Amino acid sequence: MTSSEIGWIGVGAMGAPMCLNLLRAGHRLTVCDRDPARVASMVAAGATAADSPREVATRADVVFSTIFDDQGLRDIVAGPDGLAAGARPQAAYIDMSTVSPAASADVARVLAERGVDYLRAPVSGTVTLASSARLSTFVSGPPEVFERLRPLLAVLTARQRYVGTSEEARVVKLLINLMVFMSTAVLGEAIDFGERAGLPRDTILDAVNDSIVASAHYAGKAEKIAHRDYAPVGPISLVVKDMDLALTVANHHQAALPIAAQVRQSLALMQAQGLAGLDVAALADLPALLRSPSPTQDRQGDTP
Repeated sequence: MTSSEIGWIGVGAMGAPMCLNLLRAGHRLTVCDRDPARVASMVAAGATAADSPREVATRADVVFSTIFDDQGLRDIVAGPDGLAAGARPQAAYIDMSTVSPAASADVARVLAERGVDYLRAPVSGTVTLASSARLSTFVSGPPEVFERLRPLLAVLTARQRYVGTSEEARVVKLLINLMVFMSTAVLGEAIDFGERAGLPRDTILDAVNDSIVASAHYAGKAEKIAHRDYAPVGPISLVVKDMDLALTVANHHQAALPIAAQVRQSLALMQAQGLAGLDVAALADLPALLRSPSPTQDRQGDTP
């Protein structure tokens, strides 16, 4: 794909490595973020700074965003200095965050009024996968816009799956996150079962990852779980946000999620015990963590 004028809003843990991939591919990039240090890091790598999403949009043919939550999405799109106010004619906006279908639909209406093409393209994967452009993305929106911008998405992700014309990508991302959280909790019960019966932790993990229940998620978390390394990559506080989004969608559609609800209660227990700063992999040690005396967030990465 030829070089393009690209904008990026939100250059945090996931946004920053994806921006670097765009710069390496020869694209001109304008960025903004509430944290000046993050912007400075991108400028040092070759990007141009902007003071607001609106300013980003005035400079870019395609604007991406990676933001934290629903309110952040609404603010960067429809706020007084939002990108909708500054978007170029026939511009495109691609949001890669995990947000609710409802918030996404709200901004879709604003963007449609401005004639801005909108793709919902949440990503699945880790910061490491973002750095090496091996994320997956699930995309919904106008199919012709997806086909036009797919080469640009391929600079950032290894797999691009089109799933529908509206908010389908939001639902797909939430259901995948639900499965990540639930399967981590299931692994925790299996580990506790095996260890209480006398099996070493590494034997349990090796057996799981060499069996019918093996998964990319289990393999990716095996090292952290084996060494009880729960320094946050995907912290419990972020997991709670995503799970609450999913449960809200389930409630709207009258979908029963009993296992997810139980895992949400486990997360609430971890929050109550001061463990919200641990990585989601700590769900695999929940029985041991709750047996430990006076756990605190300061124990990130410590052995229980």
